[in-house]
Amino acid sequence: MNEKIVLKNGKEYPLVIGGTSSTPSTLRLIFQTMEPLEDIVAVFTDAAAIEQIKTVNEDGSTLAVYDGYTVLDNPKSIDDDYLITPEQYGEDGAVTAEAVYGRVAFLTLSQTGVVAQVEKNMADIDYVAIMAGIDL
Repeated sequence: MNEKIVLKNGKEYPLVIGGTSSTPSTLRLIFQTMEPLEDIVAVFTDAAAIEQIKTVNEDGSTLAVYDGYTVLDNPKSIDDDYLITPEQYGEDGAVTAEAVYGRVAFLTLSQTGVVAQVEKNMADIDYVAIMAGIDL
């Protein structure tokens, strides 16, 4: 399992098992990182950088594409001792691979609300009207 998320700006983060879940309005991410929370928040508050987030397999093939989740919600957190890979057992019940723990970030993103989009569209229309000399 070497899936990762790739942001529109090209930044990549390795996912944990079950590291993405989405609804039509929210996207929850759990990924491995050594960056401070403040740096991660700075990346994920840049709407242009996250307007498209892809889940990519280890061979580079795209597994999922998430568009429009550009609002970073609460909570935003780091867990320094998160289960990355559970221990694995052989047929005889003996442990064949120990559990791996590491540092992960938890983020929740949401779609831009309809009200915010309408306000942006109205501002764009006003700008075009002023530039064209049209009195609205």
